[in-house]
Amino acid sequence: MNKIKRFFSSLFSDSEKDKIRDKILSEEIDFGNIVSSSLLAKGLYDELKKVCHPDKFQKEEDINKATELFQLLVQNKGDYNKLLSLKERIYSELPIKHKNS
Repeated sequence: MNKIKRFFSSLFSDSEKDKIRDKILSEEIDFGNIVSSSLLAKGLYDELKKVCHPDKFQKEEDINKATELFQLLVQNKGDYNKLLSLKERIYSELPIKHKNS
């Protein structure tokens, strides 16, 4: 265990460790999003990836927009708040209808 601690301690100087610690502590943590993400993100991600997959579109401009949005979707698949904002963009920027419509 001591070898592991020494190894990780050797990765950063003390001033770098202090900067990293300060940066982490200065950021606001959204615990609501953490809980929502752990419970709801996968379902929303699965819904959205089916809706906006680029293969579902025929026009070149729609394919390009779907590709852009799909990449953002994949990058943020574990963040529920970002998925909610992407959902709005997907339904407003692509020629698709809401499931409830």
